[in-house]
Amino acid sequence: MMIVMTGQSAASSRPARLPLWLADRIEEDLLRGEHVIDAQLPTEVELAASYGVSRQVVREAARLLEDRGLVNIRPGRGMTVAAPSVTAIVQRYRSVLRRDRASFAQLMELRQMIELDMTALAARNRTDDDVRLMRAALADARANLGDYEACLAADLAFHLAVAAATQNPFVLTFVEPINMALRDMYSEPIGYLATQESTLQEHGAIADAIAAGDPDAARAAAAAHLARIADDAAGLVG
Repeated sequence: MMIVMTGQSAASSRPARLPLWLADRIEEDLLRGEHVIDAQLPTEVELAASYGVSRQVVREAARLLEDRGLVNIRPGRGMTVAAPSVTAIVQRYRSVLRRDRASFAQLMELRQMIELDMTALAARNRTDDDVRLMRAALADARANLGDYEACLAADLAFHLAVAAATQNPFVLTFVEPINMALRDMYSEPIGYLATQESTLQEHGAIADAIAAGDPDAARAAAAAHLARIADDAAGLVG
């Protein structure tokens, strides 16, 4: 199935940066109409004619759309409609955190702004499956107390399970890049493993509060956990 673009003929309304303008127009067409995942968009020549631009402008617009996670570009197939995903957003946030060399203290400030309300919302909206995922992450960490990689994976999986328990997909677009940044920043395996008992107790308190559907207790447990992590920064990131 090929999607038909409506095109735009009002050249006077186009800005100097034609690729950006074209990417915005195609995005509007995609979001306005019903479309099937993996459906093929018109060819480069057809898009150029439809919108009154050059093929080079179409190519640059295609790269912008791919960066936004709206299309896939495949050799021999051109552009196809991409499945909805937050991956592009997550990778962009992660790049910003790494490129701007955000400090661990700044990342903890962000977590304290986001995760307290997130944990309270999880307590309101969690399902039994969400709680099981949290308990499973705790069990994985407990079973691998001497394994840095396993404990870190379980730690991040726990926070991701809490985010998912909010039932709000936008929360994941904040938590996933934070998890990636933490994985990049943690550089002291011995110091990290030395804090595992505290982490497990704190995560357990968070899980218990969420399972009980108690937003206030969940928020307090998350605040205590993040405050302790901030205090232990030297042993975690050097």
